[in-house]
Amino acid sequence: SYILLFFAFSMMGWIWEVCLTLFSEGIFVNRGALFGPWLPIYGSGGVLILFLLQKVRNRPGITFILTMLICGIVEYGTALYLETFKHLKWWDYTGYFFNIHGRVCLEGLLFFGIGGLAFIYILAPFLVNIFRKWNSKLVKILCVFLVCFLICDFLYSSKHPNTGNGITSELVEKNDNS
Repeated sequence: SYILLFFAFSMMGWIWEVCLTLFSEGIFVNRGALFGPWLPIYGSGGVLILFLLQKVRNRPGITFILTMLICGIVEYGTALYLETFKHLKWWDYTGYFFNIHGRVCLEGLLFFGIGGLAFIYILAPFLVNIFRKWNSKLVKILCVFLVCFLICDFLYSSKHPNTGNGITSELVEKNDNS
């Protein structure tokens, strides 16, 4: 179930970001560093909150705060990794209220907190019920196929990341002498 949930959340995140760009800028942009229809940052965050917050699920307030924290760490760490090793920014929250180095901001964290609650209490149970009805051999084949395709996408994208207008911006080095 966790593998299928990872891909479901990754694909939903991709759809969300593509739609945001489509509606705000009027253009289709394949968001993210990879080329497939997924943003693994959403899948990773979704699976992490499901796995790590099992013991506090009966306390929505704590779940909300911890979801914001976990998703914030995932988003900040991913941005730092991409900026450090790819020398590009896939997002920049500079100018947003309560941002940390432009990598995370309060607005985004609140969105992830609310979205995380929806994942934990509504979407994940709904999807798991659907997945349980599927043929187990089909599920295994589907999981192997998706993981292999993601690995191929990751390997290709590690050398040739998805970049360009509406996707990335150049990392501007700050001069300490100014």
